[in-house]
Amino acid sequence: MKKDTIIFEQERDFGDKINASFTFVSQNFKTIFLSVLYFAGPLSMIGGIANGIVQSNNLDFTTSGAVKPRGTSAGEIFANSFGDSFSHFLTLNYLIAIIFLILASVTVAITVYAIMLEYKENPESLTIERVWERMKTIFLPVLGSYGVTILIFLVIVVAFVAIIGALIGGLGGISGGLLSAIIGLVGFIVVFYFFVIFSLSPAIVAYEGVGALEALSRAKYLIKDKWWSTFGLIMIIGIINSFVAMIFGAPATIVTFMKVLKIGGGISGNMPLIVTTMISTIGQVVVSSLTYVAISFQYFNLIEKREGNGLKMLIEGIGQKKLDLNEDGEY
Repeated sequence: MKKDTIIFEQERDFGDKINASFTFVSQNFKTIFLSVLYFAGPLSMIGGIANGIVQSNNLDFTTSGAVKPRGTSAGEIFANSFGDSFSHFLTLNYLIAIIFLILASVTVAITVYAIMLEYKENPESLTIERVWERMKTIFLPVLGSYGVTILIFLVIVVAFVAIIGALIGGLGGISGGLLSAIIGLVGFIVVFYFFVIFSLSPAIVAYEGVGALEALSRAKYLIKDKWWSTFGLIMIIGIINSFVAMIFGAPATIVTFMKVLKIGGGISGNMPLIVTTMISTIGQVVVSSLTYVAISFQYFNLIEKREGNGLKMLIEGIGQKKLDLNEDGEY
């Protein structure tokens, strides 16, 4: 049976955006799943293996009693123990895991945007080959958009950390700690506020072909008075993703508990945890595609509310149909 074509440029309320996201994914599940698996799967697999090694080493480290309290005061014991743990966790595998998981997430976003662009152009012949050709045209611009966004967030975080460090060093005591906590909370709110706004900018780069800085400005314009609805959509989809991702993460959780409790003769060595963590990571990356579908529908919803592009196209289409009818009549 022929599936109904989904119109992107359309105003939708909160529930409609969620329904449209699930409808789009269900209609094009095979293409979305295989595309994400082909293009983001290898990156997430490398990141998952590195993450599995990190988790396995951390588990061995924490259960072996390697962290031993050192010092005379509570502060010294905490600082020394934290330093030991931090130096152990911050390894090359940890860095590899972070880099490849970020690249995998960005690739998922680019894949979804490419799929939706191809669907918009020709929904009846959506293939992985067409998705790949489209990805090649938007990959670098969208990647650059994510790079600019991450750089902005790093600057904000470093600025707040520097302020907190100066307060602790200058004031000290309870007053310095309290003021630092307040500044840290403000910093968290600022970062989170801009995170919701900037979540639209890579989609804008993909769908409008503008630069990264212009996309940030466009995102701020589009999301004006719609911050809470965008935040709510991201939160709801994130919760749904978390529940689905728990299914993929269940084997790794079971293996971890068995290793900690030292039960199950077959759960020995690090390989079971590494493999299950890799599977969990790949599953989470694939499931995250729903987030970018939802963000896309929010983008088209905001575009329609602000600029009415869909309505303009409909009016132009009606005018074109009338013109065609007149031409037929002359003949």
